[in-house]
Amino acid sequence: MTAVSKRLIRGGLTAVAGRSAVALGVVLVNALVARLLSPEDTGLFLIALSIVTVAAVIADFGLGKTLLRVLPDAMLGGETGRAMSHIRRVMILGAASGLLAAGLLISPLGSQLAEALTHGPTLGSMMPLIALWLLVTLAINLLAETCRGFHHIGSAIFFGGALTGLGNILIVGSMLTLAWLTATSVQLGDVLGLFIVSGFALMALALIRLRARFRKWGEPATGSLGELFIMAWPFWLTNAALIMMVHAEIWILGFLRTPEEVAAFGLVARLAVLVSFPLLIVNSMLPPLISELHAAGETAKMQRMLRGAAGLTTLMSLVLFLVLLFFGEALSGLLFGSYYTGNWHIMMILAVGWLFHVWAGSGGFVLSMTDNQHTMMRITLAVVTITVVAGIWLTNRYGGMGMAIASTGGLVLQNVLMLLFIHKHIGIKIHAGVAGVQDVWREVTRRLNSLQGGSS
Repeated sequence: MTAVSKRLIRGGLTAVAGRSAVALGVVLVNALVARLLSPEDTGLFLIALSIVTVAAVIADFGLGKTLLRVLPDAMLGGETGRAMSHIRRVMILGAASGLLAAGLLISPLGSQLAEALTHGPTLGSMMPLIALWLLVTLAINLLAETCRGFHHIGSAIFFGGALTGLGNILIVGSMLTLAWLTATSVQLGDVLGLFIVSGFALMALALIRLRARFRKWGEPATGSLGELFIMAWPFWLTNAALIMMVHAEIWILGFLRTPEEVAAFGLVARLAVLVSFPLLIVNSMLPPLISELHAAGETAKMQRMLRGAAGLTTLMSLVLFLVLLFFGEALSGLLFGSYYTGNWHIMMILAVGWLFHVWAGSGGFVLSMTDNQHTMMRITLAVVTITVVAGIWLTNRYGGMGMAIASTGGLVLQNVLMLLFIHKHIGIKIHAGVAGVQDVWREVTRRLNSLQGGSS
Protein backbone atom coordinates (compact mmCIF):
# COMPACT_ATOMS: atom_id res chain seq x y z
CA MET A 1 0.00 0.00 0.00
CA THR A 2 1.46 3.40 -0.98
CA ALA A 3 2.10 6.19 1.51
CA VAL A 4 -0.63 8.26 -0.16
CA SER A 5 -3.11 5.40 0.20
CA LYS A 6 -2.27 4.92 3.86
CA ARG A 7 -2.72 8.63 4.59
CA LEU A 8 -5.96 8.70 2.61
CA ILE A 9 -7.42 5.87 4.72
CA ARG A 10 -6.11 7.22 8.03
CA GLY A 11 -7.09 10.79 7.22
CA GLY A 12 -10.46 9.66 5.92
CA LEU A 13 -11.41 7.85 9.12
CA THR A 14 -10.36 10.84 11.21
CA ALA A 15 -12.19 13.27 8.94
CA VAL A 16 -15.39 11.20 8.95
CA ALA A 17 -15.52 11.16 12.74
CA GLY A 18 -14.42 14.78 13.18
CA ARG A 19 -16.53 16.38 10.47
CA SER A 20 -19.61 14.39 11.48
CA ALA A 21 -19.23 15.70 15.02
CA VAL A 22 -18.72 19.25 13.71
CA ALA A 23 -21.78 19.12 11.46
CA LEU A 24 -23.98 17.89 14.29
CA GLY A 25 -22.38 20.28 16.77
CA VAL A 26 -22.96 23.38 14.63
CA VAL A 27 -26.67 22.61 14.44
CA LEU A 28 -26.90 21.96 18.18
CA VAL A 29 -25.03 25.16 19.13
CA ASN A 30 -27.33 27.18 16.87
CA ALA A 31 -30.33 25.42 18.41
CA LEU A 32 -29.11 26.32 21.91
CA VAL A 33 -28.56 29.94 20.87
CA ALA A 34 -32.07 30.07 19.40
CA ARG A 35 -33.52 28.63 22.63
CA LEU A 36 -31.55 30.91 24.99
CA LEU A 37 -31.78 34.21 23.07
CA SER A 38 -34.72 36.12 21.64
CA PRO A 39 -35.29 35.93 17.86
CA GLU A 40 -33.85 39.44 17.53
CA ASP A 41 -30.69 38.59 19.48
CA THR A 42 -30.36 35.30 17.58
CA GLY A 43 -30.33 37.28 14.35
CA LEU A 44 -27.74 39.65 15.83
CA PHE A 45 -25.59 36.66 16.83
CA LEU A 46 -25.72 35.25 13.29
CA ILE A 47 -24.72 38.63 11.87
CA ALA A 48 -21.85 38.93 14.38
CA LEU A 49 -20.67 35.42 13.48
CA SER A 50 -20.82 36.37 9.81
CA ILE A 51 -18.79 39.55 10.40
CA VAL A 52 -16.10 37.59 12.25
CA THR A 53 -15.96 34.85 9.62
CA VAL A 54 -15.71 37.27 6.69
CA ALA A 55 -13.22 39.54 8.47
CA ALA A 56 -11.03 36.54 9.43
CA VAL A 57 -10.84 35.41 5.81
CA ILE A 58 -9.97 38.92 4.63
CA ALA A 59 -7.36 39.36 7.37
CA ASP A 60 -5.90 35.94 6.56
CA PHE A 61 -4.79 37.37 3.16
CA GLY A 62 -4.63 33.85 1.70
CA LEU A 63 -1.82 32.92 4.08
CA GLY A 64 -3.53 29.81 5.42
CA LYS A 65 -3.92 28.30 1.96
CA THR A 66 -0.23 28.93 1.19
CA LEU A 67 0.57 26.64 4.11
CA LEU A 68 -1.40 23.85 2.43
CA ARG A 69 0.49 24.52 -0.80
CA VAL A 70 4.02 24.79 0.61
CA LEU A 71 4.20 22.42 3.59
CA PRO A 72 3.40 19.13 1.77
CA ASP A 73 5.96 19.90 -0.96
CA ALA A 74 8.60 20.88 1.60
CA MET A 75 7.97 17.73 3.64
CA LEU A 76 8.16 15.57 0.52
CA GLY A 77 11.53 17.11 -0.39
CA GLY A 78 12.91 17.11 3.15
CA GLU A 79 13.15 20.92 3.12
CA THR A 80 12.37 21.49 6.77
CA GLY A 81 14.05 24.89 6.85
CA ARG A 82 11.87 26.12 4.01
CA ALA A 83 8.73 24.91 5.77
CA MET A 84 9.64 26.56 9.08
CA SER A 85 10.54 29.82 7.36
CA HIS A 86 7.16 29.88 5.63
CA ILE A 87 5.27 29.16 8.85
CA ARG A 88 6.99 31.96 10.76
CA ARG A 89 6.42 34.52 8.03
CA VAL A 90 2.76 33.53 7.80
CA MET A 91 2.25 33.90 11.55
CA ILE A 92 3.94 37.32 11.69
CA LEU A 93 2.03 38.69 8.71
CA GLY A 94 -1.20 37.15 10.00
CA ALA A 95 -0.79 38.91 13.35
CA ALA A 96 -0.21 42.26 11.62
CA SER A 97 -3.20 41.93 9.28
CA GLY A 98 -5.40 40.72 12.14
CA LEU A 99 -4.60 43.76 14.25
CA LEU A 100 -5.36 46.01 11.29
CA ALA A 101 -8.73 44.32 10.69
CA ALA A 102 -9.59 44.49 14.40
CA GLY A 103 -8.76 48.20 14.39
CA LEU A 104 -11.17 48.76 11.53
CA LEU A 105 -13.94 46.89 13.35
CA ILE A 106 -13.68 49.05 16.46
CA SER A 107 -13.43 52.25 14.43
CA PRO A 108 -16.51 54.40 13.66
CA LEU A 109 -16.63 52.70 10.25
CA GLY A 110 -17.05 49.28 11.88
CA SER A 111 -19.78 50.52 14.20
CA GLN A 112 -21.63 52.12 11.27
CA LEU A 113 -21.42 48.83 9.35
CA ALA A 114 -22.90 46.91 12.29
CA GLU A 115 -25.70 49.42 12.73
CA ALA A 116 -26.53 49.34 9.02
CA LEU A 117 -26.67 45.53 9.07
CA THR A 118 -28.93 45.39 12.12
CA HIS A 119 -30.96 48.63 11.98
CA GLY A 120 -30.01 49.46 15.56
CA PRO A 121 -27.13 50.31 17.93
CA THR A 122 -26.89 47.03 19.86
CA LEU A 123 -24.30 45.24 17.72
CA GLY A 124 -22.36 48.44 17.10
CA SER A 125 -21.76 48.79 20.84
CA MET A 126 -20.33 45.27 20.90
CA MET A 127 -17.70 45.79 18.18
CA PRO A 128 -14.76 45.61 20.65
CA LEU A 129 -15.92 42.09 21.61
CA ILE A 130 -16.35 41.18 17.94
CA ALA A 131 -12.85 42.52 17.15
CA LEU A 132 -11.33 40.35 19.89
CA TRP A 133 -13.31 37.37 18.60
CA LEU A 134 -11.84 38.06 15.16
CA LEU A 135 -8.25 38.00 16.48
CA VAL A 136 -8.59 34.64 18.23
CA THR A 137 -10.47 33.18 15.24
CA LEU A 138 -7.72 34.23 12.81
CA ALA A 139 -5.05 32.77 15.09
CA ILE A 140 -6.70 29.36 15.45
CA ASN A 141 -7.48 29.29 11.71
CA LEU A 142 -3.77 29.71 10.85
CA LEU A 143 -2.71 27.15 13.45
CA ALA A 144 -5.31 24.71 12.14
CA GLU A 145 -4.06 25.11 8.56
CA THR A 146 -0.52 24.47 9.82
CA CYS A 147 -1.74 21.21 11.34
CA ARG A 148 -3.51 20.30 8.09
CA GLY A 149 -0.35 20.99 6.08
CA PHE A 150 1.48 18.48 8.28
CA HIS A 151 -1.35 15.94 7.70
CA HIS A 152 -2.57 16.28 11.31
CA ILE A 153 -6.17 16.08 10.11
CA GLY A 154 -7.69 15.48 13.54
CA SER A 155 -5.94 18.50 15.04
CA ALA A 156 -6.99 20.70 12.11
CA ILE A 157 -10.63 19.72 12.58
CA PHE A 158 -10.44 20.29 16.33
CA PHE A 159 -8.84 23.75 16.24
CA GLY A 160 -10.14 25.51 13.13
CA GLY A 161 -12.87 28.11 12.77
CA ALA A 162 -15.20 30.35 14.76
CA LEU A 163 -17.98 27.75 14.59
CA THR A 164 -16.39 25.15 12.30
CA GLY A 165 -13.82 23.75 14.76
CA LEU A 166 -14.77 20.89 17.03
CA GLY A 167 -12.99 22.47 20.00
CA ASN A 168 -15.10 25.62 19.93
CA ILE A 169 -18.25 23.57 19.51
CA LEU A 170 -17.44 21.37 22.51
CA ILE A 171 -16.48 24.23 24.83
CA VAL A 172 -19.22 26.68 23.86
CA GLY A 173 -21.82 23.97 23.40
CA SER A 174 -21.16 22.54 26.87
CA MET A 175 -21.53 25.93 28.54
CA LEU A 176 -24.71 26.77 26.63
CA THR A 177 -26.17 23.37 27.45
CA LEU A 178 -25.46 23.96 31.15
CA ALA A 179 -27.16 27.35 30.93
CA TRP A 180 -30.20 25.84 29.22
CA LEU A 181 -30.53 22.96 31.72
CA THR A 182 -30.24 25.32 34.69
CA ALA A 183 -32.55 27.95 33.14
CA THR A 184 -29.77 30.56 33.44
CA SER A 185 -30.43 33.89 31.76
CA VAL A 186 -28.02 34.39 28.84
CA GLN A 187 -27.43 37.62 26.92
CA LEU A 188 -25.88 38.17 23.50
CA GLY A 189 -22.66 39.51 25.06
CA ASP A 190 -22.35 36.32 27.15
CA VAL A 191 -22.42 34.15 24.02
CA LEU A 192 -19.77 36.28 22.30
CA GLY A 193 -17.62 36.11 25.43
CA LEU A 194 -17.85 32.32 25.50
CA PHE A 195 -16.48 32.10 21.96
CA ILE A 196 -13.59 34.43 22.84
CA VAL A 197 -12.57 32.45 25.95
CA SER A 198 -12.85 29.22 23.99
CA GLY A 199 -10.67 30.66 21.22
CA PHE A 200 -7.87 31.59 23.63
CA ALA A 201 -7.94 28.10 25.14
CA LEU A 202 -7.69 26.51 21.69
CA MET A 203 -4.77 28.79 20.74
CA ALA A 204 -2.81 27.52 23.73
CA LEU A 205 -3.61 23.88 22.95
CA ALA A 206 -2.64 24.28 19.28
CA LEU A 207 0.72 25.83 20.16
CA ILE A 208 1.40 22.93 22.53
CA ARG A 209 0.43 20.48 19.76
CA LEU A 210 2.88 22.02 17.28
CA ARG A 211 5.71 22.85 19.71
CA ALA A 212 7.47 19.50 19.40
CA ARG A 213 7.58 19.71 15.60
CA PHE A 214 8.90 23.27 15.66
CA ARG A 215 11.67 22.33 18.10
CA LYS A 216 12.63 19.28 16.08
CA TRP A 217 13.22 21.37 13.00
CA GLY A 218 15.46 23.91 14.70
CA GLU A 219 16.34 27.22 13.09
CA PRO A 220 14.45 28.07 9.89
CA ALA A 221 16.01 29.16 6.62
CA THR A 222 15.50 32.67 5.32
CA GLY A 223 12.93 33.41 2.62
CA SER A 224 11.41 36.18 0.56
CA LEU A 225 8.27 38.02 1.64
CA GLY A 226 7.68 38.92 -2.01
CA GLU A 227 7.36 35.25 -2.94
CA LEU A 228 4.86 34.77 -0.12
CA PHE A 229 2.67 37.67 -1.29
CA ILE A 230 2.80 36.48 -4.91
CA MET A 231 1.55 33.07 -3.82
CA ALA A 232 -0.98 34.36 -1.30
CA TRP A 233 -2.91 37.12 -3.05
CA PRO A 234 -4.83 34.90 -5.55
CA PHE A 235 -5.85 32.66 -2.64
CA TRP A 236 -6.89 35.78 -0.73
CA LEU A 237 -9.13 37.19 -3.44
CA THR A 238 -10.62 33.76 -4.11
CA ASN A 239 -11.32 33.02 -0.46
CA ALA A 240 -12.69 36.51 0.17
CA ALA A 241 -15.04 36.19 -2.79
CA LEU A 242 -16.10 32.67 -1.74
CA ILE A 243 -16.83 33.69 1.83
CA MET A 244 -18.72 36.75 0.65
CA MET A 245 -20.84 34.59 -1.65
CA VAL A 246 -21.68 32.27 1.25
CA HIS A 247 -22.33 35.10 3.73
CA ALA A 248 -23.86 37.55 1.29
CA GLU A 249 -27.27 36.11 2.12
CA ILE A 250 -26.93 37.12 5.79
CA TRP A 251 -25.56 40.58 4.94
CA ILE A 252 -28.17 41.33 2.27
CA LEU A 253 -31.00 40.17 4.53
CA GLY A 254 -29.49 42.24 7.35
CA PHE A 255 -29.50 45.39 5.22
CA LEU A 256 -32.94 44.85 3.74
CA ARG A 257 -34.86 42.95 6.44
CA THR A 258 -35.14 42.67 10.23
CA PRO A 259 -32.84 40.66 12.56
CA GLU A 260 -35.75 38.29 13.19
CA GLU A 261 -35.90 37.44 9.48
CA VAL A 262 -32.13 36.97 9.45
CA ALA A 263 -32.50 34.49 12.31
CA ALA A 264 -35.28 32.56 10.57
CA PHE A 265 -33.31 32.33 7.31
CA GLY A 266 -29.94 31.69 8.95
CA LEU A 267 -31.11 28.79 11.10
CA VAL A 268 -32.76 26.83 8.27
CA ALA A 269 -29.69 27.58 6.15
CA ARG A 270 -27.64 25.77 8.83
CA LEU A 271 -29.83 22.71 8.27
CA ALA A 272 -29.55 22.95 4.49
CA VAL A 273 -25.76 23.09 4.56
CA LEU A 274 -25.74 19.69 6.29
CA VAL A 275 -26.27 18.23 2.83
CA SER A 276 -22.71 19.26 1.96
CA PHE A 277 -21.00 17.88 5.03
CA PRO A 278 -19.80 14.65 3.32
CA LEU A 279 -17.81 16.86 0.94
CA LEU A 280 -16.40 18.78 3.92
CA ILE A 281 -15.09 15.45 5.20
CA VAL A 282 -13.28 14.81 1.93
CA ASN A 283 -11.98 18.37 1.62
CA SER A 284 -10.44 18.23 5.08
CA MET A 285 -7.94 15.61 3.89
CA LEU A 286 -7.63 16.00 0.11
CA PRO A 287 -5.67 19.27 -0.41
CA PRO A 288 -2.20 17.96 0.58
CA LEU A 289 -2.79 14.78 -1.43
CA ILE A 290 -3.87 16.73 -4.52
CA SER A 291 -0.75 18.86 -4.22
CA GLU A 292 1.52 15.82 -3.93
CA LEU A 293 -0.08 13.90 -6.83
CA HIS A 294 0.06 17.00 -9.03
CA ALA A 295 3.73 17.55 -8.19
CA ALA A 296 4.45 13.90 -9.01
CA GLY A 297 2.53 14.10 -12.32
CA GLU A 298 0.14 11.30 -11.34
CA THR A 299 -2.92 12.79 -13.04
CA ALA A 300 -4.76 9.52 -13.60
CA LYS A 301 -4.49 8.57 -9.93
CA MET A 302 -5.71 12.02 -8.92
CA GLN A 303 -8.77 11.74 -11.20
CA ARG A 304 -9.66 8.32 -9.84
CA MET A 305 -9.32 9.52 -6.25
CA LEU A 306 -11.43 12.65 -6.86
CA ARG A 307 -14.20 10.99 -8.87
CA GLY A 308 -14.48 8.13 -6.43
CA ALA A 309 -14.67 10.50 -3.47
CA ALA A 310 -17.30 12.63 -5.25
CA GLY A 311 -19.37 9.56 -6.07
CA LEU A 312 -19.52 8.32 -2.50
CA THR A 313 -20.10 11.75 -0.98
CA THR A 314 -22.97 12.37 -3.39
CA LEU A 315 -24.70 9.18 -2.25
CA MET A 316 -24.35 10.23 1.39
CA SER A 317 -25.53 13.75 0.61
CA LEU A 318 -28.58 12.41 -1.22
CA VAL A 319 -29.64 10.57 1.94
CA LEU A 320 -29.35 13.80 3.94
CA PHE A 321 -31.27 15.70 1.26
CA LEU A 322 -34.15 13.18 1.47
CA VAL A 323 -34.22 13.49 5.27
CA LEU A 324 -34.69 17.26 4.93
CA LEU A 325 -37.22 16.78 2.15
CA PHE A 326 -39.53 14.63 4.28
CA PHE A 327 -38.73 15.73 7.85
CA GLY A 328 -37.13 19.17 7.49
CA GLU A 329 -40.11 21.20 8.73
CA ALA A 330 -40.56 19.09 11.86
CA LEU A 331 -36.82 19.06 12.50
CA SER A 332 -36.63 22.84 12.31
CA GLY A 333 -39.38 23.25 14.88
CA LEU A 334 -37.92 20.58 17.17
CA LEU A 335 -34.44 22.14 17.20
CA PHE A 336 -35.10 25.88 17.11
CA GLY A 337 -38.66 26.27 18.38
CA SER A 338 -42.04 26.91 16.79
CA TYR A 339 -41.11 30.52 15.92
CA TYR A 340 -38.73 29.23 13.23
CA THR A 341 -41.11 26.87 11.40
CA GLY A 342 -42.64 27.75 8.05
CA ASN A 343 -39.37 28.11 6.09
CA TRP A 344 -39.19 24.62 4.55
CA HIS A 345 -39.21 25.93 0.97
CA ILE A 346 -36.23 28.20 1.65
CA MET A 347 -34.36 25.30 3.23
CA MET A 348 -34.97 22.96 0.28
CA ILE A 349 -33.94 25.54 -2.34
CA LEU A 350 -30.64 25.96 -0.48
CA ALA A 351 -30.29 22.18 -0.08
CA VAL A 352 -30.58 21.67 -3.86
CA GLY A 353 -27.60 23.97 -4.37
CA TRP A 354 -25.50 22.14 -1.79
CA LEU A 355 -26.38 18.76 -3.32
CA PHE A 356 -25.17 19.95 -6.73
CA HIS A 357 -22.03 21.32 -5.08
CA VAL A 358 -21.25 17.89 -3.63
CA TRP A 359 -21.91 16.16 -6.98
CA ALA A 360 -19.45 18.53 -8.69
CA GLY A 361 -16.63 17.46 -6.36
CA SER A 362 -13.63 19.32 -4.95
CA GLY A 363 -13.15 21.75 -7.82
CA GLY A 364 -11.96 24.66 -5.69
CA PHE A 365 -9.16 22.65 -4.11
CA VAL A 366 -8.18 21.08 -7.42
CA LEU A 367 -7.67 24.53 -8.95
CA SER A 368 -5.92 25.92 -5.88
CA MET A 369 -3.55 22.97 -5.45
CA THR A 370 -2.59 22.66 -9.15
CA ASP A 371 -1.31 26.24 -9.64
CA ASN A 372 -4.60 27.44 -11.16
CA GLN A 373 -5.52 29.74 -8.29
CA HIS A 374 -5.73 32.72 -10.66
CA THR A 375 -8.48 30.97 -12.62
CA MET A 376 -10.27 30.08 -9.39
CA MET A 377 -10.03 33.74 -8.41
CA ARG A 378 -11.53 35.00 -11.67
CA ILE A 379 -14.38 32.48 -11.62
CA THR A 380 -15.23 33.27 -8.01
CA LEU A 381 -15.12 37.05 -8.43
CA ALA A 382 -17.44 36.86 -11.45
CA VAL A 383 -19.90 34.53 -9.73
CA VAL A 384 -20.01 36.46 -6.45
CA THR A 385 -20.76 39.67 -8.34
CA ILE A 386 -23.66 38.03 -10.14
CA THR A 387 -24.91 36.43 -6.91
CA VAL A 388 -24.86 39.67 -4.92
CA VAL A 389 -26.65 41.67 -7.62
CA ALA A 390 -29.26 38.94 -8.08
CA GLY A 391 -29.60 38.55 -4.32
CA ILE A 392 -30.33 42.23 -3.73
CA TRP A 393 -32.92 42.32 -6.52
CA LEU A 394 -34.65 39.05 -5.56
CA THR A 395 -34.60 39.77 -1.81
CA ASN A 396 -36.27 43.12 -2.41
CA ARG A 397 -39.04 41.33 -4.28
CA TYR A 398 -39.40 37.98 -2.49
CA GLY A 399 -37.56 38.24 0.84
CA GLY A 400 -35.74 35.14 2.09
CA MET A 401 -37.08 33.00 -0.76
CA GLY A 402 -35.46 35.33 -3.29
CA MET A 403 -32.14 35.23 -1.45
CA ALA A 404 -32.23 31.44 -1.42
CA ILE A 405 -32.78 31.34 -5.20
CA ALA A 406 -29.87 33.73 -5.82
CA SER A 407 -27.56 31.82 -3.46
CA THR A 408 -28.33 28.45 -5.02
CA GLY A 409 -27.99 29.83 -8.55
CA GLY A 410 -24.56 31.27 -7.75
CA LEU A 411 -23.35 28.00 -6.22
CA VAL A 412 -24.44 25.99 -9.27
CA LEU A 413 -22.89 28.47 -11.71
CA GLN A 414 -19.54 28.46 -9.95
CA ASN A 415 -19.31 24.67 -9.91
CA VAL A 416 -20.23 24.40 -13.59
CA LEU A 417 -17.51 26.89 -14.56
CA MET A 418 -14.91 25.06 -12.46
CA LEU A 419 -15.81 21.68 -13.95
CA LEU A 420 -15.51 23.02 -17.50
CA PHE A 421 -12.09 24.57 -16.87
CA ILE A 422 -10.69 21.52 -15.04
CA HIS A 423 -11.79 19.18 -17.81
CA LYS A 424 -10.42 21.38 -20.59
CA HIS A 425 -7.13 22.59 -19.10
CA ILE A 426 -6.13 19.95 -16.53
CA GLY A 427 -7.58 17.07 -18.50
CA ILE A 428 -9.47 15.31 -15.73
CA LYS A 429 -13.07 14.82 -14.63
CA ILE A 430 -13.82 15.27 -10.95
CA HIS A 431 -17.63 15.16 -10.74
CA ALA A 432 -19.44 12.17 -9.30
CA GLY A 433 -20.54 9.32 -11.48
CA VAL A 434 -21.03 5.57 -11.52
CA ALA A 435 -17.46 5.11 -12.74
CA GLY A 436 -16.18 7.06 -9.79
CA VAL A 437 -18.02 4.85 -7.29
CA GLN A 438 -16.81 1.71 -9.08
CA ASP A 439 -13.23 2.98 -8.91
CA VAL A 440 -13.48 3.47 -5.17
CA TRP A 441 -15.01 0.02 -4.69
CA ARG A 442 -12.18 -1.58 -6.68
CA GLU A 443 -9.61 0.43 -4.75
CA VAL A 444 -11.09 -0.56 -1.36
CA THR A 445 -11.19 -4.22 -2.42
CA ARG A 446 -7.57 -4.07 -3.61
CA ARG A 447 -6.42 -2.53 -0.34
CA LEU A 448 -8.31 -5.07 1.78
CA ASN A 449 -6.75 -7.89 -0.23
CA SER A 450 -3.34 -6.27 0.21
CA LEU A 451 -3.83 -6.08 3.96
CA GLN A 452 -4.95 -9.72 4.12
CA GLY A 453 -1.98 -10.78 2.01
CA GLY A 454 0.42 -8.84 4.23
CA SER A 455 -0.91 -10.47 7.40
CA SER A 456 -0.76 -14.04 6.09
